[in-house]
Amino acid sequence: MKNSFYFIFLAALITACADQPARIDTAVSQSFSAEWKYRAGTGGDARWEQRDLDDSAWTPVSGNQTLREQQQSTENGFGWYRKTIVLSDSLQAAIRAAEAAVIHLGKFAAAEVIYLNGEPVGKTGGFPDNYMGYHGEERRYLVPAHRFDLPGENRIAIRFHDGWTVGGFLDDTDLRIASATTRDKLSLTVAVSDSDYLFMRPCPIELRVALANGNRWPVSGSLIVDLTTDDRRPVRRDSLSLSIKPQQRIERTFTLDRPAPGFYRYSIAFVENGETACGKQLTVGYEPEEIVSPPDNQADLKDFWENSLAQLKKVAPHYKLTPLPGYSASNYRMYRVDMRSFGNERISGYYAQPKKAGKHPVIVEYMGYGSAPYLPSQTDDGFAHFILSIRGQGLNQPANRFGTWITYGLDDKANYYYRGAFCDVVRAIDFVCSRPEIDAERIAVSGGSQGGALSFVAAALDRRVKAAAPTIPFLSDYPDYFNIAPWPGSDFTQYLQQHPEARREDIYTLLSYFDIKNLAPWITCPLLMGIGVQDDVCPPHTNFAAYNQVQSEKRWMAFPEYGHSVGEEFYRESRIFFQKALGIE
Repeated sequence: MKNSFYFIFLAALITACADQPARIDTAVSQSFSAEWKYRAGTGGDARWEQRDLDDSAWTPVSGNQTLREQQQSTENGFGWYRKTIVLSDSLQAAIRAAEAAVIHLGKFAAAEVIYLNGEPVGKTGGFPDNYMGYHGEERRYLVPAHRFDLPGENRIAIRFHDGWTVGGFLDDTDLRIASATTRDKLSLTVAVSDSDYLFMRPCPIELRVALANGNRWPVSGSLIVDLTTDDRRPVRRDSLSLSIKPQQRIERTFTLDRPAPGFYRYSIAFVENGETACGKQLTVGYEPEEIVSPPDNQADLKDFWENSLAQLKKVAPHYKLTPLPGYSASNYRMYRVDMRSFGNERISGYYAQPKKAGKHPVIVEYMGYGSAPYLPSQTDDGFAHFILSIRGQGLNQPANRFGTWITYGLDDKANYYYRGAFCDVVRAIDFVCSRPEIDAERIAVSGGSQGGALSFVAAALDRRVKAAAPTIPFLSDYPDYFNIAPWPGSDFTQYLQQHPEARREDIYTLLSYFDIKNLAPWITCPLLMGIGVQDDVCPPHTNFAAYNQVQSEKRWMAFPEYGHSVGEEFYRESRIFFQKALGIE
């Protein structure tokens, strides 16, 4: 009887093992050539993602170089890649067995949608008018097997937007497709209990982590949650052992009660056999208006800027307006403006003049660091618009003599690049005030990144500015900035290596004259600031370092999942803000 029971049990065990699908830990992969077809533009109604589109007239390019290196440009930041591939027999079989594959693009800029055989299969970032910041990380997209034409030809199309004009592929990486493994089918998502990721007392920071197993076999490992300050000082580590059944989703909640005011980095990973299977990183904030980044200005800061502006006044502007009829809309006349600024430097901009008679309010916009020139808005919003290119940048870049700008003239504050550039900001206000169609009592300023910093500068140095709406402001809180973000601190490290006579302490002293947190207390107009909480270019800590020094009426808007950008909601709100601040009905 005992032997009979044993054999029955053994037969049941063998049957159960036979029903259990084999775990897949090894991928079959195939690399493809770096050759692509390229075309600038949005695609629009042409639907360039279509499988049977004739792309024979598109430009051949390589994925091993940026578009800029290949003398290719985008159209207002937009472009498309297309490619046809055929999968090997071994890869086809592996994809069938795994029921999915992973498309590896390598590093790519900056936001894109990837299509396979005319259908979207992956997306990173967001396009204008809801641009979600710069993304330059590795791209990998899990795609179900049924999306492939396994025995036939497969068309891959990529629609992308890159406002930084680098364009598309960033690294020497060929397209690779691999069959999915166990870890590819694990996914980790995080829900933050505060909608904008910025927590206020008495609420603790609270995250809910969800781990899903898309495999047909169980997976065991550890969920590890590492928490650091934004400058990567350890705060806390949590580790949980988990076993996840096939097709199961489990959740765990993590809290941190009453941390010090500031921003915190979470690194969350599911670790299996000592290796990270999936993970996510994100930044959250706690009581950002209580972040302490006190001014570090020198005693002569006010005198320095009063003297600089006095020298600017001695320079005759010699405004020159060149009509651009081909770029003018029905309600505006478009002009290129050239003028002289501090040191007799020529600077330029684009001016959209309303055709409607009368005095008009104006929005002066300042551009991001190294941004390509772009035209002002010509929507009939009641405002005139002027976009300034500061010295050596934008429209002035063909004649740039200031190198990489931010490290130019570090030997003396009188020669530093941003002394002249900040004066250019004021000269832009001089220009719009010179125009008979502009109401000089209704001037607003805006801009993002460097343009956000310059909006702070304009409001601090010029009382003619009556409202400011900066986003993701640059040039703030340098000592902390260099500890938090990799750039621009890396440029200064390189400068110190090339100039052994220079001392970091002296550079910090010089930069204090150009740190917007030291100028912010001079602002008297209302201010609306927008930030991207995941911004690692101009981190939110540095945004609030300047904002917290503003003594006038102010408020902020945070966009929790955005990097170096803000959402369209900010721009809608800024128009309402300007109308109210300038008394426009």
